[in-house]
Amino acid sequence: MASNSTVARGMIDLGDEMEATIVRLQLAIIAKPITAPPPVPTTADVEAMFANHYQASPQPVEISYFPPDFVLQFDNKKNYDIVLSYQILTDNKYTFSLAPWTHDARCHLEAWKIPVNIDIHGIPPHAFHPKSLSVLLDPYCDIEAYTMDKKSGICTVKGTARSVSSIPVTGFLSYPQRTGYEIVIHTFPVTMQTSLLTIPRRYSSDWHQPPHFDIQPICNNPRPKNGNNKKTLTWSGNAIEPYLKLNSKMKEE
Repeated sequence: MASNSTVARGMIDLGDEMEATIVRLQLAIIAKPITAPPPVPTTADVEAMFANHYQASPQPVEISYFPPDFVLQFDNKKNYDIVLSYQILTDNKYTFSLAPWTHDARCHLEAWKIPVNIDIHGIPPHAFHPKSLSVLLDPYCDIEAYTMDKKSGICTVKGTARSVSSIPVTGFLSYPQRTGYEIVIHTFPVTMQTSLLTIPRRYSSDWHQPPHFDIQPICNNPRPKNGNNKKTLTWSGNAIEPYLKLNSKMKEE
């Protein structure tokens, strides 16, 4: 039985093209309608505003719609700075406030830093594959390690999430199969039991090698001018202090 939820959440794997767009948007300006009587302004209205009222101004190389705002894309920093300095764009119909584009704007931010352990039950044998884990969990946690035990039918995932309760308890794993002129969706219910993953505490001493010996010779008896020299050397260290006594006859130089 498929889920009836009206809320969909997908995790995007940013590729080279999308990463390049993020860099390009560093020279983009958000134009936000602040006086917009009906009808709602369109991209064509913004293009007409530049063409009719800002002919001497640098022109955007592209204007796109990110409802309810418009994104003005420029191809160099000079033109970007000039238009941004206007603070507003206006004509006899609409007025827009201007602000630098940021990809953090109008989004919900989450910090994933809680280590979790997830036991997944119900994955069918033909879908017992790491791809199934990504489909189920990518929107909710960062998968760091996993074990797939076919004998028990349980897949255990270790990862990082917003919280233990942020991982759904139930889920649905689906795949399509074309049959004649239709596509049949096969859906399997799965359950996910999430617990806090206990990480062994590391102490500062764990990151250092065993203490070394700082050995220094200490001469207890000065050398006499004549006769036998009875000399005692003591070798001392951090952890132990072995003592070595040497008796030797030394000839007068």
